[in-house]
Amino acid sequence: MGMLAATPVSATLQDSDQAVASNLEVYQSLAAEIADSLAVPPAGEGGRNVHVAVSPSEARWFLEEPVRRRFLARGWRVHPADTAEYRADVGVLQMRVTYANVRRPGLFSARVADRTVRMVAFVRLASIKAGAVLAEGEKVASRMDTVDVALIESLENPMVAVTQGKMPAESFLSGWAEPLAVIGAVAIAIYLLFTVRS
Repeated sequence: MGMLAATPVSATLQDSDQAVASNLEVYQSLAAEIADSLAVPPAGEGGRNVHVAVSPSEARWFLEEPVRRRFLARGWRVHPADTAEYRADVGVLQMRVTYANVRRPGLFSARVADRTVRMVAFVRLASIKAGAVLAEGEKVASRMDTVDVALIESLENPMVAVTQGKMPAESFLSGWAEPLAVIGAVAIAIYLLFTVRS
């Protein structure tokens, strides 16, 4: 029986020219990434028919297709359970979106926040014919990037609770101190202008 290590995988997505992926799309990407670690074909075997099962059912409708596509890309043929030689199970244990470090990168720029999307799943690949587990284990995948706070509502799906994250309070520095510093600097400049002239 092969054991898969609970290896965290993270990447930074920061490209201003590229559309920002929704939280649901990031979950789909993470599910495909997790499935890729499971879809390594067994050594020395020919044709492979696999049945792919994603649980829980609440996540199946948006995660099963990316998992299936990853198996197909690895050379598997996806079959119904009654005709498959192998069974691949992806049991999602946790899905979470968190936002942190709300700030303004420039003096009058829009507020941004760090977004982390994380998925933990228990995966198993078993041979139905041999009745043997070929690989199993817990996998962790995450993606971190920076998003505009104004976009966050459009990145979440109101019908899918796991796509929503709690927005932290903006820090005092970016919320009030920066505008106060600007007002103070302008006031000092005006004072100096009139003082020097008189």
